[in-house]
Amino acid sequence: MNVHQKKILDSIPSLLSDQDLQDYGVYDNVVPNTSTNVWDGSKGWRSPRRWQRKSWIFLGAYSPDIFVGFAIVDAGFIGKAFCYVYFPQTNTFLEHGIDRPFAFDANFEANLDSYWQLGQYEILTQKGQMQFNFKGKKFQISVQCVNNEHGLSFICPSSGGNRPFHFTYKNLLLPTNIQLKQNGETKFFNDLYGGIDFSKGYPPKHTNWNWTSFLGKLEDGTPIGINVVDQFNQNMENIVWLGTERILIGNVSYQYNKPLSKSLWKVRSLNGDLELSMQPNGSRKENINIKLLKSKFTQVFGQINGKIRHQGTWKKFTGYGVMEEHEAIW
Repeated sequence: MNVHQKKILDSIPSLLSDQDLQDYGVYDNVVPNTSTNVWDGSKGWRSPRRWQRKSWIFLGAYSPDIFVGFAIVDAGFIGKAFCYVYFPQTNTFLEHGIDRPFAFDANFEANLDSYWQLGQYEILTQKGQMQFNFKGKKFQISVQCVNNEHGLSFICPSSGGNRPFHFTYKNLLLPTNIQLKQNGETKFFNDLYGGIDFSKGYPPKHTNWNWTSFLGKLEDGTPIGINVVDQFNQNMENIVWLGTERILIGNVSYQYNKPLSKSLWKVRSLNGDLELSMQPNGSRKENINIKLLKSKFTQVFGQINGKIRHQGTWKKFTGYGVMEEHEAIW
């Protein structure tokens, strides 16, 4: 199979083509049928379904007033969910997370429009209308996000232990509204931009990556969203949304020092067309290292500034987002 990284291919209905995986590449819009039954084996506790297949939905929304991250993860032998809220103006941070072994049924298909539920967390999708709900003791949050036809699907090579592929769907600049309840008070944050990540597949058991998710505007007011990654998915998912235009970026490089939460982070595309920088306002960290699972990450967040060369002209932008260093054994 050939890896396509320089153009966007036409949309496809399924990951399968004549009982074989579609070509690796970048495809227009969402893939409606992401069934992995062909690769999941018996779905018993020793099967690829339990020890290789990973799937998740993540939502991120970033603005001058509020940052929100929300995810539910089916990692096969463990289920995870988390939610965090950060207020830049007061430097206030709220966070909650849970981990449960074998939390999802063996037959849970994990599509973008499936009903995802773990503990106090749920994700519901109907005709592109996505609802992310968390009901905790210290805070409750409800996020409404409207998916559209400007997303991209990526079928990427994997490696190690006959792992066939990793699939991910990304879409940014989505209309997003947030309702937050805390200490008996309800706050509304409307008319924001958000982004979603739906991933499903068989990533390498030992995975490292850097990642950036950004939402902002050019100097002329044009909305811009950026998703770039290094060391994962052969850097295929590096994309800029410039209004409704989608631009494939190619490889990027990261530059930062320790401690990560204090360092200036810089990201540059190797073709020289994109530059980003962030001096973090804050960070969140995790360091889990048990026999079957390792998750060590630092995610920094704050204002991001940069520039993009578009149609031969440099254009500056500013906005908000997150950058991350992550090592996983899963």
